[in-house]
Amino acid sequence: MKGFIVVTGTEFVDGIKPEKNSLHIARESLQRGIEIIGICKTPDDIYRIEQSIRYALDKADIVFVTGGLGATSDDLTREAIQEAIGVQLIYDKEWLEKLKKEKGKDITEKIKKLAKIPYGAVKIENPVGSAVGFLKVLENKVIVALPGIPSELKAMLPIVFEKLNLKEKTKKIHIFRTFGLSEIEIDNLLSDIDNIYLNTTPKGVDIFLKAKNQETFQKKIETIKKRLNIYIYAEGNTEMEEVVGKLLKEHQKTISTAESSTGGLIASRLINVPGSSSYVIGGIVAYSNEAKIEILKINPEHIQNYGAVSEIVAEQMAKGVKNLTKTDLALSDTGIAGPTGGTKDKPIGLHYIGFATEKQTKVYKEVFKGDRNDIRMQVSQYALNLVRLYLTK
Repeated sequence: MKGFIVVTGTEFVDGIKPEKNSLHIARESLQRGIEIIGICKTPDDIYRIEQSIRYALDKADIVFVTGGLGATSDDLTREAIQEAIGVQLIYDKEWLEKLKKEKGKDITEKIKKLAKIPYGAVKIENPVGSAVGFLKVLENKVIVALPGIPSELKAMLPIVFEKLNLKEKTKKIHIFRTFGLSEIEIDNLLSDIDNIYLNTTPKGVDIFLKAKNQETFQKKIETIKKRLNIYIYAEGNTEMEEVVGKLLKEHQKTISTAESSTGGLIASRLINVPGSSSYVIGGIVAYSNEAKIEILKINPEHIQNYGAVSEIVAEQMAKGVKNLTKTDLALSDTGIAGPTGGTKDKPIGLHYIGFATEKQTKVYKEVFKGDRNDIRMQVSQYALNLVRLYLTK
């Protein structure tokens, strides 16, 4: 079965906002035996959306359309689908009644529009939003319309697959999440293994292994584990902070953070994990020199002599927050995330990351590449990985 994804939204076409729904749809589709043969982004223009849908229907068996199901003037997906397939839009009575109960006297014609679906379509209920989705069968084709809000789409997509009798994941994909090796290094280590796809992000390199037959699939999984070993921090969609949180719980260790360049990102990621209050004691964002001196008790002479971005300051930050919070472990960072502030001796991307344990405090010097937020994410991943490696030994 071939699939096509049509993403609507001028903000995506103009590059104003990153688009992630197609990634989620494509990944979930692949695991159910749907081969995505194309992804199209189209602006909020009814004619262009209609033409994109017509093209997709001509090329694929199932077409996913995401976005444009809201109540604003630029939400035109319903009307474009109506034009593309020649089927009148009608109100889904149950969903309309639901909207009336929620909005009461404030309901408008624009809000009522959220309950419109093509005649004969199957309603896809929205568990977390107001816009209903739908699935319309056209002889040997299927068109699926889902909201563009990622949380809503993710909640509704499993319902779509259930309606299509594609609930079970028939095609296996194994995901390895790695940190510490470049994409080129991993490619060289795994060059003899086929059906592998690599994806580099600020969090490291993700490896996607596709199965052809179960026996060789399992052998490949074991081979990759053996070759990459400690560089694999997780399998599946698990994040680094989840791995670190589990290890902190298992070892009954507490942690605190003192952050400058990352601005609290390390602490934020740690507390993203449910139950993190049992091991995250606190965090300090000491962005200014004054905060470093007054809160973390950094020696002002060290900042004057070596600069805030230095090994000695990173060391004192880690020690300072560890003493302040009485934790077993502590992380710190100080650096230059850019895009300005770099010098010949201290280039953009330079960071010192401190890690204080029960026995010692070590500082790691790295120069990261990318834009400001990519660098900050890399620093946070590097710092969390230090904890993972320490607790894994």
